[in-house]
Amino acid sequence: MSWSIQQVARMSSVSSRTLRYYHQIGLLNPARIGANGYRYYEREQLLRLQQILLLRQLGLDLASIGAVVDAEDDPVVALRRHHQRLLEQRGEIDRLAATVAATIKHLEEGTDMPAERFFDGFEITPEYIAELEARRIAHTGEMNQPELAEVKRNIAEWSSDDFEAFNREGVQVEQRMVELLRAGVAADDPRTFAVLDDDLALQRKLWTPTKAGYIELAEALDEPSELRAHYEAQDARLPEYLRDAMLAYAETHLDDGEN
Repeated sequence: MSWSIQQVARMSSVSSRTLRYYHQIGLLNPARIGANGYRYYEREQLLRLQQILLLRQLGLDLASIGAVVDAEDDPVVALRRHHQRLLEQRGEIDRLAATVAATIKHLEEGTDMPAERFFDGFEITPEYIAELEARRIAHTGEMNQPELAEVKRNIAEWSSDDFEAFNREGVQVEQRMVELLRAGVAADDPRTFAVLDDDLALQRKLWTPTKAGYIELAEALDEPSELRAHYEAQDARLPEYLRDAMLAYAETHLDDGEN
């Protein structure tokens, strides 16, 4: 059975113009082109289009999507991988939504919310690391993610107490940064750097930070993300303050290649 480009456009909510563009760049070729010049698609092309749309939702650009779907020999394996990524994202979004709802409730009622509750949904867990890996693969199109592989090796033997202790220390670091910000302490003040000393020591439990890697983390705070929203929920100025502090710290405390 085949479907015309108009039928596929209606089914997928992808415009005929976009489908023609996908054909033009070789991302989604029709099964055949009729004598009338119309494009027709079959089941194989519909499955490929579904993968394209899933990867678009995960944030991949078209060039990366093409590389990913072309590398997949088995559509069932590919769909299972995409399904797992979506489940991981849903779990994370559900946790973050619950945190935001709790925050709204406490603000509306004028009650105090336990400080650690502000950080629900941002704990380091095996599930969170798996989600980060899925997002990174979706973003880069590369299955090999050495930094996250290092994190997974380092936490492989952690107990629940280890995760709880790590996350508790992370909360304390963030709270100290908020206190410095609200006290008007400069981002490049020695007191701020003292907090980042502890932050870096904490991160070394997960991965081997380099100057370039630490700068990349800092600059990532400029981009819209769940983590940035998490910081903004504590103080709207916190993402920029933390970014500036990390950049200054990297320049004064880390050498090229140092970790």
